[in-house]
Amino acid sequence: MRIAFATFSQETNSFCNVLVDLNTLRQFTVKGEDMRRASDGAHTYLGGVYDEARQRGVEIVFTRATSLKPSGPCHEDAAEECMNEILGCLCREYEKQAYDGIILFMHGACATPKHPDVEGEMLQMIRSKLGYEIPIGMVLDLHGNITDEMAQLSDILIGCKCYPHIDEYEQGRRILALLEEKIRLGYKTYHRLVKLPWHMVPAQGLTEGDGPAGDVKRLCIQKEQEDPDLLQLSFFQGFPYSDVPASSVSFISVAKTQEAADRHALEAARYAWDRRADFAIPLYGAEEAVALALQAEKKPALVHESADNPGGGTAGDGTDLLREMLRVNVPSAFGFIFDPEVAELAKQAGVGNRITCLLGGKTDKLHGEPIQLTDAYVRCVSDGRFIRKSPMGLGGKNSLGTTVCLEVGNVQIVVGSFRTQTFDEGPFVTAGVDWELLDIVALKSAQHFKGWWGDKVETIIPCESHGVMTANIRLLTFTKANPDYYPLGNADWEEDRV
Repeated sequence: MRIAFATFSQETNSFCNVLVDLNTLRQFTVKGEDMRRASDGAHTYLGGVYDEARQRGVEIVFTRATSLKPSGPCHEDAAEECMNEILGCLCREYEKQAYDGIILFMHGACATPKHPDVEGEMLQMIRSKLGYEIPIGMVLDLHGNITDEMAQLSDILIGCKCYPHIDEYEQGRRILALLEEKIRLGYKTYHRLVKLPWHMVPAQGLTEGDGPAGDVKRLCIQKEQEDPDLLQLSFFQGFPYSDVPASSVSFISVAKTQEAADRHALEAARYAWDRRADFAIPLYGAEEAVALALQAEKKPALVHESADNPGGGTAGDGTDLLREMLRVNVPSAFGFIFDPEVAELAKQAGVGNRITCLLGGKTDKLHGEPIQLTDAYVRCVSDGRFIRKSPMGLGGKNSLGTTVCLEVGNVQIVVGSFRTQTFDEGPFVTAGVDWELLDIVALKSAQHFKGWWGDKVETIIPCESHGVMTANIRLLTFTKANPDYYPLGNADWEEDRV
């Protein structure tokens, strides 16, 4: 059996002004044998697909993989080139030697002004060239905005179950297993997509440990275990910041009968909808968050910024929390803020010297004003490289580019040159920061950091700073997402209309 594999993954934050152009897209694209090498031993979707395929004796036809960091929308020419290249690769490989199925890994919340549903568009392009008989399995991020086109044009659609996404490898194995069994045994699969009139924000969506999102995840797993006709039940939290018509919470089932698909998706959706008020979270400003951290009995306490989380397409150079830490001036570290200009300035000055600069707040006017630093001490200069310890992408090679540690009073500030969220201690370690000896550790991330940090610190405090991933979505001006959906409006969900 031969199964083709392709990837085009990007999470779009329509409120971000950092757009994806052709050069960026090409920089994060690998093809053919390079995909195979990248998958071998990787704790990723691709690694999971590859390992499960080898175990089942399935040949993977590697075509093209483009995996982009979350950001603003792709330029139309960039998105269209990527989709056309994937389609061309799939068609050429099929003409050389027919394969039995296709696996696509996409995000589920990729959008351009012309293509608000890139995933659905990609499926339509494949169907138009290769037909409707070839089975297609698709695995999406938990924050996908699921559309009817995605459900109708794929045979098996699943998502990762965990947030933090610590199960990407397992879901890679799962999609390969489901598609291989469908092809080998020849059974028909059925979907049921249930969309709820609800905009959930990532800060509410932690599935690990206690809490309503975790309860929903466990319900989905329980249903899969109890009914052999239910192959998978996925809970998609959606991504309202894409600002597309499809933005919403949704459930999609994959089953061997339509009755099972309908029943389980509707029951899970009803359970989540009835508990929607339980997903409310506290919103602490920078001053309050730092004050709470100082009250923690065991140090260090960790404060994280969700609103300026580069993992959701934000600037990564927001200054609210760092400004408050500098004001309080207790032993602490911020890891990290994106500012390649300052990182280069410190590199040129050299370790042991001092610099005066404006730090952060340069991408836009939505993440706080720049901070004036005077005579900041250059404590460390690094190439920003480290091996990831987080279960998300465990063992992967990471780099923040030129990375420095500036010391201002009692605060150590890690400044990096590549925009990304913090998953583990890597940004601190590469900048020479011994975070365990401090009172406060601060970083930019919504939930993914908890995959590693969750059992390393006792106190974790969210900080609602300025940023385009604010949990208070009433502060944003939506133009395409439905303004009547909860909590923006009072839309209700009637089951018999689904």
